[in-house]
Amino acid sequence: MERPSGLPQAEGNAQGGQRLLQPQSNGHPNIVPVSNPPGPPGSILQASRVPPRNATITGRKQMSSSNKVAIPRQRSGNAPRYSRRVPLACETCRMRKTKCSGDTPICRQCLELRVDCRYPVSWRERMEGQLAQLSAKSNHYENLLREINQLVDGRMSEQIKHTLDKYAEPGNEPSSDQLSTNSASAVDEEPGADSESLPSSIGSLDAIDRVDEDLNRSPHARATGYMGKNSEVTWLQRLGRETDHRARNLPGPAEPQPDRKFSIHSVNYHLDDVDITPPGPVHLYWVPPRNIADKLFEDYLETVHPVFPIISRPLFSAQFRKFFDNSARPGDKWLAILNLIFAISSYHAHLMLAPWRGDDRDHFVYLARARALSMNSDSIFTHPDLQQVQVEALTAFYLLSTDQINRAWRIASLALRSGISLGLNLRNTSEITSGASKEARYRVWWCLYTFEHLLGIMTGRMTGISDGICTTPMPLPVDEDRFQDPAIAELLGSLELRQNRVESALASCFVRQMPLNTQPGREAQNKTKTQDASRLTSLPPSTSLFFLYFVDLGVITQEIVNRVYSLDCIMTPWSQIENRIGMLRMRVERWYTNLPEAYDWTRSDERSPEMLRASLCLAFHYYSARITLGRPCLCRRDVRSLNSPNQAKSFNHEMSVAVLEAAQRLIGLLPDEPDASRIYQLCPWWCILHYLMQATTVLLLELSFGSIHIPQEEKNILEVAKKGIRWLHAMSQSSLASRRAWEICDGNFRRLAVGLKFDVSDIPTADYQSDLNDCTQQQQQESQQPQSQPPQNNANPPIATMATQFPSLASSTPVLNASTPDGIQQIPQPSFQDPSKTTAATKSFQQPPVTTPFFTAPRTEDSFLFGGLSSPSSGTPNDTYFPYDPITGEFIQSFFPNSNVEEPWTG
Repeated sequence: MERPSGLPQAEGNAQGGQRLLQPQSNGHPNIVPVSNPPGPPGSILQASRVPPRNATITGRKQMSSSNKVAIPRQRSGNAPRYSRRVPLACETCRMRKTKCSGDTPICRQCLELRVDCRYPVSWRERMEGQLAQLSAKSNHYENLLREINQLVDGRMSEQIKHTLDKYAEPGNEPSSDQLSTNSASAVDEEPGADSESLPSSIGSLDAIDRVDEDLNRSPHARATGYMGKNSEVTWLQRLGRETDHRARNLPGPAEPQPDRKFSIHSVNYHLDDVDITPPGPVHLYWVPPRNIADKLFEDYLETVHPVFPIISRPLFSAQFRKFFDNSARPGDKWLAILNLIFAISSYHAHLMLAPWRGDDRDHFVYLARARALSMNSDSIFTHPDLQQVQVEALTAFYLLSTDQINRAWRIASLALRSGISLGLNLRNTSEITSGASKEARYRVWWCLYTFEHLLGIMTGRMTGISDGICTTPMPLPVDEDRFQDPAIAELLGSLELRQNRVESALASCFVRQMPLNTQPGREAQNKTKTQDASRLTSLPPSTSLFFLYFVDLGVITQEIVNRVYSLDCIMTPWSQIENRIGMLRMRVERWYTNLPEAYDWTRSDERSPEMLRASLCLAFHYYSARITLGRPCLCRRDVRSLNSPNQAKSFNHEMSVAVLEAAQRLIGLLPDEPDASRIYQLCPWWCILHYLMQATTVLLLELSFGSIHIPQEEKNILEVAKKGIRWLHAMSQSSLASRRAWEICDGNFRRLAVGLKFDVSDIPTADYQSDLNDCTQQQQQESQQPQSQPPQNNANPPIATMATQFPSLASSTPVLNASTPDGIQQIPQPSFQDPSKTTAATKSFQQPPVTTPFFTAPRTEDSFLFGGLSSPSSGTPNDTYFPYDPITGEFIQSFFPNSNVEEPWTG
């Protein structure tokens, strides 16, 4: 077969082809249409159809002469099977590395092989999906941050708000400021509350983060120190401004004064400015007669130990009996504990005018002896043990009971840190420590905790028991004498069993897990699980059960201080503070609901003095917690909402009414006829003045506001406030701090009466000027006598020294003789004698002989520190004869000295 040529043929050969070259209408005669288009670029067909360059030139010459072109014959054969490149191959073809046809839903290769055909997502679709997923996450995170913004404190809230505003798209998303404002306005029921979103606009929390006076300028200012917003002393300062404002008939609220008229120390009724130096040298190893010692120790166990079980009652009682019966010689720390117990009970005996009370200076002597034994310069720099923790805690308790609040604060902090250094704030999993010893140490910690909490409430200062400081289990509701029972021993050894049976039923169980701001906090309801608390409420009343509920409420009240009165609250929106208050109110009410019926103080049936004392202690603690919780809401803020009778009462108004109700009920616990000695016997006498001042100050504040919260109850509030003032007057007969408190409240009430036309004829009166003149004359008489201490600054009338509280102190101030090193024979001192020589003939106080083996010459440093105190020399026996830890069970083994040690006493 003749192969067609790609060149044009001559005219003579034209019959072999077809003349296809025709003149074109468009004027392009050189464009020749062909019936067979060229193949794809680079193909064999295209290469065969491309003529050589010389042949092309020759053909062009011929075409130009004849205008005829020979069309080559079409080549037989099929085009390539796959002439196109697919944009995306399936996964199977990719794995097999074969060419994919790109057919959908299944390519030709997968169809032939009968396998699954899957096309991967393209990079464009994958990027779009990831972008959509990231956008959804971003929106979710932003919404979550807006929700968290309502739950966190001020600084974190501002940071979240700044971040949201920084990355917010203009015009699409609202700013966090608008969201917080809308949220606050949606839940705030008081008109205009969105303009007062910070607690700085609330009177009781104003300036919570700063000090507005120089606390170092004078001895009185240093003795008082800083007082925070939850202290009744600060409330008295506010009351002084309000009453002065009312007395001058000035409109509007009282503004803080720049002068010193309303300084903190001017309204402080505590006795920190009073010197507590002992009246003279004391004998370290002398104790009162056995009958007086029994009275003092029994009084301590009945009134103080149930609330403050810092010692193990069975063990210490056994030691006490052996000490007096066998004339045993214990260590210095044990003697310090005993003397502190005597000091606390001795002061209590003077308050309740007990017939067996001794000299007015007894508690000074006991304190001085305890300081020399275990609170001197050597003991302070010694590493603490459990007995030292007990000494420091009892010292702080004595200072609190004698109204030395600032001193008690310092010593209590020392005791707390000593306890933390021994790990008392953590649960004990040691296998070598017995369960009874662990439980006793747990109770020591909760004594430190509740005492630190009480001082924090009284002073308004931040405590050392912040969130997360302890994992110590709650004390068991079982007395120490039952620790040997098999069921109790099992409970002592299992932390999980203790958690399930005791701690899960308490109101403070989850109080530390409460969020900073719970949206329905103001409307929180008490959802008590009665089945959980039924196990505890069914237990018989006991001292340990009472202490458990006392600690339970103390933990909740401490949470009130941490969440409502902390320094970061100044940057927290007021709506969040309200939510916290509402949730904590629910916790307090749950505690009251879980309280066993035996401790219900509203019952009118006859009860034993022990049960009545426990019920009253819990009642005062409960009402004080309610006052502390709602005090920030008691201010003039609700005056606008009261102008419209149809306006719903705000949360602030509701809490203010609750505070006033709690104050009235607290004072209502006391009889209408004041009897100070009776109240000191049945109530928590060491802090009853604090509770009474809280309630009275709150009621007087409401009167100074014009009774704006419950004007219809103004008459009742007035009568209850008068009752509180009458009780302060009755207590002032035996307490200097009560005397100061009564004068402050009485003066403020009389100034209010001038502006508000109240009747003051039914409250006791006093000639302040006469008392001041008597005090001045007495101080002049004392200044004529030589003193071992520098004269005190008596700038705080009417009484400035503890010696003037009782006449015997001022008339029998000891005079030290420098010629005698001990000065013992010239000091009129109450009698203390060797317990081994206590007989019926020695009932009265007498001067002890100097030759007693319990007495040694004083050391120079102790004589300087304690005004001539007698302290042990290096030859005195150490604590070998008594255990360092009275909680452990090694008392019997180490009570008596070893046989190879010479006994320093006989009998």
